[in-house]
Amino acid sequence: MRPVFLSRRQAGFTLIEAVVVMLITSILAGVMVLFIRRPVQQYVDAAERSDMTDVADLALRRMARELRGALPNSIRVLALGSGVMIEFIPTKSGGIYLDAADDAGSGSPLDFTPTASTQFNVVGNLSVLPTATDYIVVYNLGSGYQRADAYSNTAGSMNRAAIAQLPTAPTTTDNLTWNGVATTAIRINLASNPFAVAAGAVPNTSPSHRFQVVTQPVTFRCARQSPAGPVLLTRHWNYGFNPVVSDPLGTGSSALLASNVSACTFNYASAANIQHGLVGLILTLNRATASANESVTLSQQVNVENTP
Repeated sequence: MRPVFLSRRQAGFTLIEAVVVMLITSILAGVMVLFIRRPVQQYVDAAERSDMTDVADLALRRMARELRGALPNSIRVLALGSGVMIEFIPTKSGGIYLDAADDAGSGSPLDFTPTASTQFNVVGNLSVLPTATDYIVVYNLGSGYQRADAYSNTAGSMNRAAIAQLPTAPTTTDNLTWNGVATTAIRINLASNPFAVAAGAVPNTSPSHRFQVVTQPVTFRCARQSPAGPVLLTRHWNYGFNPVVSDPLGTGSSALLASNVSACTFNYASAANIQHGLVGLILTLNRATASANESVTLSQQVNVENTP
């Protein structure tokens, strides 16, 4: 018989060669995974930290922006069982009221007499006109000052007046003479006049005749909402004025600012006779990843104006 010879095209791998190739490929793939796994995990962890940093930074910037517009001497801090809250009264606009000592002509000055009227003229313009849900505050000095506490609901202590609920816009204009010059001035109508004082008492007038248009208080709350729940940073509003600072949880409206909060610190420092205050905000976020617990801590200081 003739010997049978295989052509080059008929040649192939043996089973042993195929197994060896598969084994070598597996070893190389395993080695590559060991080298690639750490950089990939570091990228994932960095992305987690970046995301938490963005959330914390956005929350702190929002808080700082609103606190800068707080009514002078209205910032209050309260420690809670699982966190802390900071409360303030936001200002919407402000201006100068017509005073009785001015050459008002036919205008209506802000009246501090026992038989006070419930309307007054504004000298100049207002950047934002008040609405029927706003309040007028004059010379706020804070808690403990008679007729100078915007949080108070007691006559003789409060310096906050509600805008009148009118069927039309609560502001109209009057023609008056101020400092010898004829002008047109906005007239604001109040639901009542809490600025009036008894005969012989000292009224809480503003030395510069200034007033602020404010809305209801706002609270930034960083604490648990239930005993076993996570710590959340939330914003609360529309819960009314409370003479004593208290937790607004469960009242009014609220919105979430940040979750995954592990710690927060709010503090406020203002010395007597100082025209400025300093708010300190520290926020720490924590999130578990496949490799570890990633956390970021950001802080912000806010200078607030306390000249009423």
